[in-house]
Amino acid sequence: MASYLPPDQEPYGTPPPPQQYAYNAQQYSYNAQQQPAYKPADQQQQWGENQGVQQQYFGAPSGPPQGQPTTGVMPPSYETAPYGAVNTESGLPAKFNPRPRYNDCWAFLLFIAQLAAFVVLSYFAIHEIHVNRSQGDGYGFFSQAGLISVLISVLTGLIVAVLYFMLTQAYPRQVIKVTFALSIIASLAAAVYYFVRHQWMPAIFGLIFGLLYASMWFFWKSRIPFATEMLIAVTAISKKYPATFAVAFLGLFVQTAYSAYFMTVISGCYALYYDTTTGTTPGKLQALIVFCFFSFYWTSQVIRNVVHVTVSGVYACYYFLMGSPQGMSKSPTIESFKRACTTSIGSICFGSLIIAAIQTFRALAQMLRADSDGFLAFIACIIDCILGCLQGIIEYVNKYAFCQVAIYGKPFIPAAKDTWTILKDRGIVQLINDNLIGNVWAMGAIMSGMLSALASYLYLWFDDPPFNYDNEFTYVIVTMAFVMGLQMLFTVGSVIDSGVATTFVCLAEDPAALARTKPELFERIRVTWPAVVQGVNY
Repeated sequence: MASYLPPDQEPYGTPPPPQQYAYNAQQYSYNAQQQPAYKPADQQQQWGENQGVQQQYFGAPSGPPQGQPTTGVMPPSYETAPYGAVNTESGLPAKFNPRPRYNDCWAFLLFIAQLAAFVVLSYFAIHEIHVNRSQGDGYGFFSQAGLISVLISVLTGLIVAVLYFMLTQAYPRQVIKVTFALSIIASLAAAVYYFVRHQWMPAIFGLIFGLLYASMWFFWKSRIPFATEMLIAVTAISKKYPATFAVAFLGLFVQTAYSAYFMTVISGCYALYYDTTTGTTPGKLQALIVFCFFSFYWTSQVIRNVVHVTVSGVYACYYFLMGSPQGMSKSPTIESFKRACTTSIGSICFGSLIIAAIQTFRALAQMLRADSDGFLAFIACIIDCILGCLQGIIEYVNKYAFCQVAIYGKPFIPAAKDTWTILKDRGIVQLINDNLIGNVWAMGAIMSGMLSALASYLYLWFDDPPFNYDNEFTYVIVTMAFVMGLQMLFTVGSVIDSGVATTFVCLAEDPAALARTKPELFERIRVTWPAVVQGVNY
């Protein structure tokens, strides 16, 4: 039998008396229906023992679904499950699938196929590096000095990611405000730099964005309390379930190892096919490089999204089950990780494939822009801009779609459609909240990337390794170090970011669940954002 945790273990403090914070439907919903408070713990019954008790909390209302406007027209059902209906087998709300199916299996099979091709290619590439080293060539990066430069960038990114994660966890309100100010300073500093270099177009854009973002402070500062409450709540849950940190660090380790593996394969491909006599890159090498980058983008996205879906599942379980008669399972993180790696892996591969394809096309456009002049470079710039906007939109939808995958075990396409409905219903409020919290990770990732790149550059500057004669590889090494630092912090920061996104989706789907199980937290959120008590109008 589940009951509230002892006061010293409750992340939100001792639950108040039911009559003090009991959910008042007359006050918080359109279709007012009084919701009973929980009975004392010693009077609660186990779910499945008494259907009358279940119907008391989750029975379908007689009128329109609670949280929806009473317009005379019933809104469409959500996956044919009536609002508040109960699954008689599991005792959980009907939207939860106790036996989720394996969805989007084709995407998983395609992912395995490309990964196998990359592994085969890596065999020949690494073998070539080994041959060169055994002959004393010490090719490129993978001389002793090259390996040291890679290790320095990895360690720098790791240290910055861990410290920034701890800082965000300890001081959420201050981090939101400081990163907002830093984003303004960064835009204005870039504008000043380009003005000094007489590059007028990027200078003007930097100035416009800096001033525009500074003006947004006066319109968005009223939303900072809500964003802060979300961060505080998510941080408290993450402290209660430290296994979410282990998942994030596991993702960080896998991402770091895979990044080093990727760099090794790229170097081996150059060793195999680069024409040293003419100094040109053959078409075969170009095709292999494109494939390697596509594989790197896709695999990196899958690693990141497995972490996201795992952590989202933990937060969703806490939202709906902690404080309910069902109660939390003993190992929610392990169970969520198993679902992410089995029944949900196809959907994760599907959503990750879309982003990886766009990233690859963007990389091609950027290479074309760098190697061309005049009209062709202009066209490549436009294509890169369009793809960048498209990538931003799809990544935004994907984040919430994967929350739906984690909570309900949906295939990717239905999850994306339902996410779009939520985003349209919540409108500008969610955009502002995401901007404030996303700013925390964006500025942290830039800082991590810059410090990793700086560490690698300083090593190359002071040690002056032989393979980097005349700074031949400086740009490549510094750029890769920046990307590695960027990726590592984004992977670690996914714990808090995933928790905030999942909590927002749960609030949109069923705010009454939080009011019943955690009324004090619900009241704090309601004060900062009163519209939260209204469910999404499907």
